[in-house]
Amino acid sequence: MFDTPITVTGRLVADPVLRQTQQGAPMTTFRIATNSRRAKPGAPGEFEDGPTSFFNVRAFRFLGSNLAMSLRKGDPVVVTGTVEIAEFERQDGTRGTAAEITARSVGHDMTWGVTAFRKVARSAGPGHEGSVPDFRASAEAYGNAMVDAVGDVVSVDGFPASPDVDRATGEVFERTETAAEARAGRAQVESAA
Repeated sequence: MFDTPITVTGRLVADPVLRQTQQGAPMTTFRIATNSRRAKPGAPGEFEDGPTSFFNVRAFRFLGSNLAMSLRKGDPVVVTGTVEIAEFERQDGTRGTAAEITARSVGHDMTWGVTAFRKVARSAGPGHEGSVPDFRASAEAYGNAMVDAVGDVVSVDGFPASPDVDRATGEVFERTETAAEARAGRAQVESAA
């Protein structure tokens, strides 16, 4: 069977979620929305938004762990990968379909702003793809980029204290957490253990 290549531009509708596959490799999932701009009928020079399309995106290994550190809700992105149409059954028993992209490359859409790039060191040798050190390398690169951007990032257990990412699990927080709140939460967990 042949893969169907696709490139989509859109915006994240929620923060990405970092998980692990059963084999322990990082996997990040997120959803993007996109629509087209069309000429408005009967109004020369005016445009309107077309219908919105939604795509579920998943990215594995290095790409997945780097995306979890780099993307946030509302970010404009360009996603290149392969698309599959998945069928599912809703709770009411009706059937639906969803477009699911397995990403090969993802980047910010530079039409809408600027971004900074920080190279991540990778583990050497076979079998090291997607291991915890890869996530640690992504977290370290993210922390270094944050230091360059804002100048003050606290480190907790070797992970940079990010206001948006849980250093223990890699999950993205729903709300922004200050560095002081991160330290207080970590101290509370340690005192309970």
